[in-house]
Amino acid sequence: MMKKKKAVMVIIPVCLLILALSGPELYSQEGRGSGRLAGIVVDEAGNPIEGALIILQYLQFSNKLTTLSNAKGQWGFIGLGKGFLSVTTAKEGFAPSTIQLEISGVKKNPEPKIILKKAVGNAATEGLSDSSKERLLQGNALFEQKKFAEAMALYQEFIDKYPSLYKVKLNVANCLMELQEYDKAIAEYEKVLEGLNAEAADKKDNKLMAQLYAGIGDAYMRQNKFKEAEQCFKKSIDIDPADHALAYNVAEIMMQAGNADEAIRYYEMAIRIKPDWPKSYLKLGYAWLNRGNTQKAVESFTKFVETSPPDDPDVALAKDIIKKISKIK
Repeated sequence: MMKKKKAVMVIIPVCLLILALSGPELYSQEGRGSGRLAGIVVDEAGNPIEGALIILQYLQFSNKLTTLSNAKGQWGFIGLGKGFLSVTTAKEGFAPSTIQLEISGVKKNPEPKIILKKAVGNAATEGLSDSSKERLLQGNALFEQKKFAEAMALYQEFIDKYPSLYKVKLNVANCLMELQEYDKAIAEYEKVLEGLNAEAADKKDNKLMAQLYAGIGDAYMRQNKFKEAEQCFKKSIDIDPADHALAYNVAEIMMQAGNADEAIRYYEMAIRIKPDWPKSYLKLGYAWLNRGNTQKAVESFTKFVETSPPDDPDVALAKDIIKKISKIK
């Protein structure tokens, strides 16, 4: 009986440790801090692109930041906290681009070089009147000013005039997401998906299609519809299996839904795709703690410490957890 009680006591303190250390510290900063992020936007020939709209969105928070690239194609943000975020870049005449990365909340962060490709097919704006192009630019400016309803009206006006340019519905969906009209946003994402399905012979590695499913998944997740969100993120992974961020998002959903086993599977998938990305190891450690496997948890936290910059505040947290697990043992 004494051995049985001791075994139970190993699990209970660990679970309490998760509640005490994983929540407020990780999510209280809401994306604010002293970190900086800078990059450059160029075309396929390497020429700088001026006036590209850069939208920075933290995946775990609702706040969003925007800026424009300068004459040298350069852009930057300051006052950032650590976190996992997406950077969307848009410029008239080019296909939009979205990348996902992690910043540590310190001054030294990745400096992405974003290459925009000329828009082709239905996304092209060649042949449009100058006034129509101006309406799109006005919509972008209004979006940047957080006047989402006004921006959406201009985008919709453009679509009504040029229904074949269906990809502009992405802009409408983004406005609806900001207005928290998630079901309507999903409907717009799905309209773009219908167009892509009609024109794309090969769906594999279609990054725009993968991003659309991820967008729909995000809309479901914001409504706490985790099952629907999971299905969409899984479709996104199937289309673009090289994107570690998608696997990580599914793992996060599984953890929120209380399914630690599935979360572990997707955290490990994210690690296989990008083994030098520390965040997956940290969250995998918490998942193993949830399952009561302290040995696996220590291995994951140790790997997180090894792959993280020493000034990452979560490094001290992980080391503290490792020490407390060792004392419990």
